[in-house]
Amino acid sequence: MAAANGVPDGLPATAGLSRELWESSQHEVFMSLHDPFVQGMAQGTLDRRAFQHYVAQDAHFLKYFARAYGIALSKALALDDATFATLSRLLRGVHEELRLHVSYAARWGVELGLEEEGEAVGSGSGSGGSGGRGVASSATRAYTDFLMSVAEAHGEDGGVAEILAAMLPCSRLYGYLGSALAAAHGAGGAGSGLGPSPANEFWEWVQTYSSPDYLAIPALKEAMFDRLAAHSDKGRLQSLYRRAMQLEAEFFAAQPHSPPPRRIAALVVDFDETCTPRDTIGGLMGLAAAAARAGRPTGGDASWAEATPGRLADNYVAAQGQLLAELLPEGAAPSPEYDPAGLSSFLERLSDFDERMNAVVEESGILKGSTEQELAAAGAALPLRPHCRETLSGALRRGIPVRVLSVNWSDVYVGAALGLPTQLARADEAPAMGAGAAAGGAVGLSCNSLQLDSAGLTSGRLTKRVQSARDKRNALAALREALAAAATAGGGGGGAVVYVGDSVSDLAALLAADVGVVVGTNRLLRRVAERFGVRLRPLAAAPLAATAAEPPSTSSAAGGKGVLYEAAGWEEIRAFLFGVERCSGEEAGRRAGGGGAAERTAPGLVAEASLPRVLSIAGSDSGGGAGIQADLKAMLSRGVFGMTALTALTAQNTHGVHAVHAVPPEFLAAQIDAVLSDLGADAVKTGMLPNAEAVETVAERVRHYRAAAAAAAAAAVAAVAANGDGDGAASDPSPAGPLPPSPLPLVVDPVLVSTSGHSLAEGGVAAALLRSLLPLATLATPNIPEAEALLGCGPIRSVEDMRRAAQELQVRTGCGAVLVKGGHLRPSSSSAADADAAEVVDVLYDGHQLHELRGAWVHTGNTHGTGCTLASAIAAELAKGLPLLSAVAAAREALQRALRESAPLALGSGVQRPFHHLHMLPPHAQPQPQPQPGSAWGGWGLRRADPAAVRRAMRLYAVTDPHCNQKTGRSLVEAVTLAVRGGATIVQLREKDIDGGDFARQAAEALKVCRQHGVPLLINDRVDVALAVGADGVHVGQSDLPAATVRAMIGPSRILGVSVKTPAEARAAAAAGADYLGAGAVLPTGTKDTNVIGLEGLEAVCSAAAPLPVVAIGGVSAANAGDTVRAGCAGIAVVSAIFAAEDAEGAARKLRTVVDEALGRASRVCS
Repeated sequence: MAAANGVPDGLPATAGLSRELWESSQHEVFMSLHDPFVQGMAQGTLDRRAFQHYVAQDAHFLKYFARAYGIALSKALALDDATFATLSRLLRGVHEELRLHVSYAARWGVELGLEEEGEAVGSGSGSGGSGGRGVASSATRAYTDFLMSVAEAHGEDGGVAEILAAMLPCSRLYGYLGSALAAAHGAGGAGSGLGPSPANEFWEWVQTYSSPDYLAIPALKEAMFDRLAAHSDKGRLQSLYRRAMQLEAEFFAAQPHSPPPRRIAALVVDFDETCTPRDTIGGLMGLAAAAARAGRPTGGDASWAEATPGRLADNYVAAQGQLLAELLPEGAAPSPEYDPAGLSSFLERLSDFDERMNAVVEESGILKGSTEQELAAAGAALPLRPHCRETLSGALRRGIPVRVLSVNWSDVYVGAALGLPTQLARADEAPAMGAGAAAGGAVGLSCNSLQLDSAGLTSGRLTKRVQSARDKRNALAALREALAAAATAGGGGGGAVVYVGDSVSDLAALLAADVGVVVGTNRLLRRVAERFGVRLRPLAAAPLAATAAEPPSTSSAAGGKGVLYEAAGWEEIRAFLFGVERCSGEEAGRRAGGGGAAERTAPGLVAEASLPRVLSIAGSDSGGGAGIQADLKAMLSRGVFGMTALTALTAQNTHGVHAVHAVPPEFLAAQIDAVLSDLGADAVKTGMLPNAEAVETVAERVRHYRAAAAAAAAAAVAAVAANGDGDGAASDPSPAGPLPPSPLPLVVDPVLVSTSGHSLAEGGVAAALLRSLLPLATLATPNIPEAEALLGCGPIRSVEDMRRAAQELQVRTGCGAVLVKGGHLRPSSSSAADADAAEVVDVLYDGHQLHELRGAWVHTGNTHGTGCTLASAIAAELAKGLPLLSAVAAAREALQRALRESAPLALGSGVQRPFHHLHMLPPHAQPQPQPQPGSAWGGWGLRRADPAAVRRAMRLYAVTDPHCNQKTGRSLVEAVTLAVRGGATIVQLREKDIDGGDFARQAAEALKVCRQHGVPLLINDRVDVALAVGADGVHVGQSDLPAATVRAMIGPSRILGVSVKTPAEARAAAAAGADYLGAGAVLPTGTKDTNVIGLEGLEAVCSAAAPLPVVAIGGVSAANAGDTVRAGCAGIAVVSAIFAAEDAEGAARKLRTVVDEALGRASRVCS
């Protein structure tokens, strides 16, 4: 798709799920767009070292990206041909992108091929420059680990769609970034119109990712994804998509030597249609009708109160139309240059008009008769634009002063709508900076007030503070002067004043700010801007270093340079102001050029260690299947540090609960205090609470530590601001500094009965949960019997009943969200086919939206502890920073995997059987099974292939040839079968003129034959086919994909062979990760036109390659096999000597005998 100016917009072209997921991830998208590294590339201000580091890291990531494509190919074999062909094409696209990075590396002096952490042999800087190979950064490893975890997940149903959900964000994001930056900074874009500076050496990146050739890739992938996702778990796909988009943003933020983040001196915003989606003045006038009905003194009766707002609005529109007809006559030509004098004159006239209109409203009496409580209630009912409140509160948490500058008539109304602490602020009053802003936690309100009479009712008169564009300009100028004076007195300074507005009355303030940001689609503002030469550019075009200018003269209604910036919404503004959120202290420190800042610890607060911590408050299960034991196993498997506070001891096994001993409340509190006062926690999970006293104790301690965390948050920001003269991230009150955490997430699993039906709680626990603990919960996770007990409702028999129960429990308790688990709704059908297709449905209600989370029903009796495990896994994901829906989806997927893999597990003689939490580990992190005889090759292990086994496999290396098979009338599978029967020790499939789908199907059949004979199967050149069928390795030539790239794509455990001719090529291949080399052609051959190296060249290659095994290629037969072995080869590679023979099996047997005898003689000579 293309924007109106002809520049591609880089957005999804489909109307399917891919667009929905994209639109739900806009905050993460904008975090990447406004990251200083990305903006530095577009603006040409990036440190070359930052781009060098990026090239090396991104090339490393792309190799894993290609590997994930390969795994998707293997799963696609069970799908249709179109999917396989599309994935093959996409994998080749990654190959081309890797070649682009190779060219980048050559020009920028970057050495590709990063080591994993702990394997670096050079400087360890990660730059990939001189001084040795760099290290994959933590952000890069987090992303590649995530990709591999998704790609290697068990099962094929929906597997390709899930892999695409994890990979699609990268492709689409890069296309969007390239297009958005081209629009903002390119010659044909909506930005400056001047094009990039000739000195911008990074512009090729923007051109590449905004090109039609590249944009075709995400479009192709999205079309395939939308088709495959139709039968997949939407919640799971959304979780994967958003996680990948977050990792993209964190990847950009992790690049060292990037420009510093923006410093914000103050955030000033308009209210009506800026913070709200529509004008709210009518709501204030509407209160008059209620006052009249209540018999209070107003300007008239109820019918008058109903009619007057419409009459006043019509009068305003008519009068404004007359004024605009005079000031902006139809046909007036736009100004080619910024005309501040003309705009100033226009805004002065408009300001006079607005003040007259306010007087008309006062005289009408429509604002009489309301109480402040009614004003506040009406304001609290107003909706805000998405992400507005989060942005304002985020600024306060970072110590950034926030001021609302509004012509609205009521500060009470505005303050209630914002839902944040507010205080009236004089225009000439400097807002609290840093620590003061955070400690006060208040938004400064510069707006009008409705006066009260002696009865406490509004009198209809206004206390007028801000009525017009003139007042807003004067207020902003006074604010800037106060900020400058405060900064001078405090020895600080710097930072930009950002103003966000939507209408003509905001124009003067927008232009006077360092960065004026326009939201909404107000047509009059754009008409006035065009008339007076004010340029509107994308927010992505705003300079990184927007320095504070001198406060404009209060005698001019217009200031600045005549350039404003348009934002897509508050999501983009939030990203513009704060950059990438949720980045670690280590990464924040690196971006500031330092070593990272240690955050101060406080009771219950996130400590400086990066390992997430979860406190489980629950009972002990002596059988190890549920309770604290299950919680700790689940937490460990999900990568967090688990801590415990015991509520009860139980005697139970697979037959049930035999006894319960409750812990005294004071000892329970002592355990909680011991943990949180020292270790702290990132989340808390509760399980079995045996009595009401335990519930009240836990609720009281949670409230205590949340309050302590809030106080410590303010103190942490104060400490940051107090050290403002220092260096590094810790001393910077800007968005790069460490942020105080949100209140401790609390997951409440309301355990009332055990899996076997035994009561685990005394009477009164349900009421205590409803009264004291559930209102504090981030998430409650009742199963169906527990939801029925808590609600006192009838039986829950359907998904619709679950939806109603989730909503009712959330509304009744006010908790953050409710997850009603559907495991007790067993499949009703008894047929095997229906049972296999059965689903389990969980319902999540977050106070706004219902989500149905679906998954395949796992038929197993090993279900003891599933509720404890799920709640603990969700708490673990929340502790790691995942959003709620993503955390729930990730935990459900891990639990389902564990149940599926534990189905045959037999522990105990009762019906209450546990499952194995080991299977909740990400698949790539699970222990690899030991190879069994006959199946020692292949798989996604973490160890390199055994060198001795590889050497033994080189003895008789059979390379297939389609022309030989055509002449002899054999299929590929028949030819391979004859070769391995005759004694071939390894087989390479070389099929140059066949499409990917057919090749993969034939290769899969050949692999079965090789597996039966314990012979490894390699694929020539086609990495995609090798990964798709699970072949044992790949062989590449010098003109194919680089060996190091192939090694990264196929992983460490598969065999990699490389064709070489010279000792130099042999040494390079060994360094790139080859397991063996093919040297030749030794003698002339009819199957390949190549230069001959002879026996002397062969011996030189063998010497240079040692200890890698070398196999002789080209012109080798039974007559000269002994000569190649004496030259140092581990075996011979043959084509026509086997596959052109009428008796291929006999020919192979004869060659094997010759080679074995030659190797035997060589062995005796060496000994």
